[in-house]
Amino acid sequence: MTFQAKVLYDFESVGEGELSVKTGDIVTITNPDVGQGWWFGVGVDGKEGVVPEAYVERIDAAAYAPPGAEIRRTSDVTQVSNATSWGDDWDSDEDHTYEDPQDLIQAPVYASVVKTSQDAATGRNKGSRPSSIVAEPGYAFSLGKFSSVFGKSGPVGDYLTGLTESSATLAKEAVLINEPSRGYYQWEMLNEPFSCTIGTPKKASKFGGMKSFIAYQVTPSFSNIQVSRRYKHFDWLHERLTGKFGAIIAIPPLPEKQVTGRFEEDLIEHRRIELQSFVDRICRHPVLANSDVWKHFLTQTDEKKWTQGKRKAESDTLVGISFLTTIQAPAILSETETTIDQNIDEFGKEIVKMDVAVRNLNTVANDQFTKYRTVLKKDYQDIGKAFSQLGSAVGENAPCLTSIGDCYEELSSLWDEQATKDWEPVQHLMHDYKGLVGGWQGILGLYGSMREKQREIIKTEGNDKEKDCAVARVNTYRVGAQAEQNFFKQEMAVDMTHASQVFLVEQISFHRKMAERLEKLYHDCWPNQEATDNTPATATDTTAPTTNMARNPWESNDIYEEV
Repeated sequence: MTFQAKVLYDFESVGEGELSVKTGDIVTITNPDVGQGWWFGVGVDGKEGVVPEAYVERIDAAAYAPPGAEIRRTSDVTQVSNATSWGDDWDSDEDHTYEDPQDLIQAPVYASVVKTSQDAATGRNKGSRPSSIVAEPGYAFSLGKFSSVFGKSGPVGDYLTGLTESSATLAKEAVLINEPSRGYYQWEMLNEPFSCTIGTPKKASKFGGMKSFIAYQVTPSFSNIQVSRRYKHFDWLHERLTGKFGAIIAIPPLPEKQVTGRFEEDLIEHRRIELQSFVDRICRHPVLANSDVWKHFLTQTDEKKWTQGKRKAESDTLVGISFLTTIQAPAILSETETTIDQNIDEFGKEIVKMDVAVRNLNTVANDQFTKYRTVLKKDYQDIGKAFSQLGSAVGENAPCLTSIGDCYEELSSLWDEQATKDWEPVQHLMHDYKGLVGGWQGILGLYGSMREKQREIIKTEGNDKEKDCAVARVNTYRVGAQAEQNFFKQEMAVDMTHASQVFLVEQISFHRKMAERLEKLYHDCWPNQEATDNTPATATDTTAPTTNMARNPWESNDIYEEV
């Protein structure tokens, strides 16, 4: 069934198989039975894809002007080819279900709590596609933008002078810091620790197979109920965690986005490993593990409730600077202030060095991983082929040559396998710490802005209430930054020790396996030979060399001397 439809609202494709259209375009609908609120059609530029049913209106054949009767504007949205699209990640926000745009336009929007992203940028345009309602609280945390977001006035000043209201009185929102020993601060774990596993990824599809994606099975230990999440869901979660907690907590990174090969087994497993590390780090963090958005991500299986919880998280006002008002920390003395400042200043220098070191080791690990699987593997294959070729030419006069060739061909596969055992874990760890160090650079930048703004407030002729508030809130941030630093160092010590042990054990095991295989080759080639006299041959020796002249390399230090 084919018919024409008029586009009522702009729709910009965000995933593979979707069709970008503009208000007023006439599209040809070729399949209205795709389901889940989508129609499949052809745009004015001849490209095919699905569009939300609620964004178009069917028109009678008589009312439709034939092609060429009027000039229609061609959609100028850049299309992404199937070969390079990121369909499994950048799909629709609501799991391919769109609401009627009129409902969103007419829905009440509460001032200063939530706005649409389009309203914030350009104001409402009734003819354009309404964006999903997202939070735009007073100040959203944004990494690497301290000069504009956390400048000498604005969010930081409002927070320090008390204009950003405190929410610490709400028990369910309070984030606690305790002091188990003098001068040592840590986040308080409010609930029992739990873990989370990422199961074997599964390839799935929708729209009758037109769009494919990878689903990851996530199972928390506190319920053992499996939930299915796609990469776009992890991406949404990461965005929420960064926006809410990133001002004081270093959020672990997600796997890097890949443009090609997204269904290749190696890439899927590589991503699963890094997603597992991501969820492990969240589970271990006392604050992140207890967050509502994380629990919603782990537990919600009902699509309607998922959407409701998603919007609730997006409309959260306690994000960025505002989140700091929920922290309840012990009061500190002026000498403790100085000690913490010195600790964090020194830690800042360490982070700079660590950033360089992590990036360097990450580069080396990537190079070694590639070298193992290409250069070294090929070198051993070439050695094996060379010995085999010579053995074929010599024949029975030196049968060991063919055996050596076969052995080196066999050893070449070990290099390929070994890359995943020693260098790949290093790659994953350096990926994590590149992200964590980047998060710390943002936190330290905000820390410096806090201290600078506090000095300005103290120097002004402002009232004493504002000055006292500035001192108290900077101290809260001090203690929070110190607690996060302590957690980070504790994690880092465990991570680096474990990774070093794994690397060395795998290296030892690999080289031992190589040596044992070569030793076996030696004994297979000369099974009945005893160790010969270690005395080198002299010029007066007149006996011809025999096949019994093999040497025992494990009992001699001069095996390279001429016999």
